[in-house]
Amino acid sequence: MAVDYQPIYLLASGMLLQERKLGVTTNNLANTDTPSFKRDLITAMSFYSTEGRRINGSDPHLPSNNFVYPIIGELSTDFTQGSLRRTGNTFDLAIEGEGFFAVRTADGIMFTRRGDLRFDIDGFLVDPNGFRILDRGMNEIMIPPGEVDIDEEGNIYVDGVLQATIGVWFLEGPVKEGRDLFTGVPRPSENYKIRQGFLEMSNVNGVEEMVRLIELTRAHEIYSRLIQAMDEVQGRVNTLVR
Repeated sequence: MAVDYQPIYLLASGMLLQERKLGVTTNNLANTDTPSFKRDLITAMSFYSTEGRRINGSDPHLPSNNFVYPIIGELSTDFTQGSLRRTGNTFDLAIEGEGFFAVRTADGIMFTRRGDLRFDIDGFLVDPNGFRILDRGMNEIMIPPGEVDIDEEGNIYVDGVLQATIGVWFLEGPVKEGRDLFTGVPRPSENYKIRQGFLEMSNVNGVEEMVRLIELTRAHEIYSRLIQAMDEVQGRVNTLVR
């Protein structure tokens, strides 16, 4: 008797979906304390085969050969602002409201909300990755020695003299590139304030993510057990037929 793989493939697709969700959730948890980290979200979709019936002789690996096949929809980012934590450090900057800092990378200009800044060996203002922060004209920012004050608009004063203005940009269609960086179509942001001596924290709720992790782990175990049970049933059926 031929083995009916259809139920196993349906259950396996559900198990693989839980694995992908587990990966996203564990990554969120790992970045609970990462400044400005934006948590990832994953969606799922149901694929319905043509006319809701199986086509005889078709490859069971294909989604179109199933009644209902769960598939991954898309990975998106939650841009909700994280809480602001006071540090008192001169070059810790938090964006309150809309916007991103622009940085120059080897792959071109990208954007970040991470504001624990420092100076590089050449005296340019850089982010934790070493990428140089850009001003409103997309120029790199060099700050001379002296007492530094940065106001809510991003104007940088050294000993009371204006040196540069940090660019803050609103992104249309932002896409996450790695952990801290984003791409998109920039335009000058208007609804923001720069908070000197503060850091924006991660918007991940550790308790919620931990609960989600437990739920996903249990769901994955259930799918695994169902697959094993289905395999055992098929084996017994084949034995009886022989």
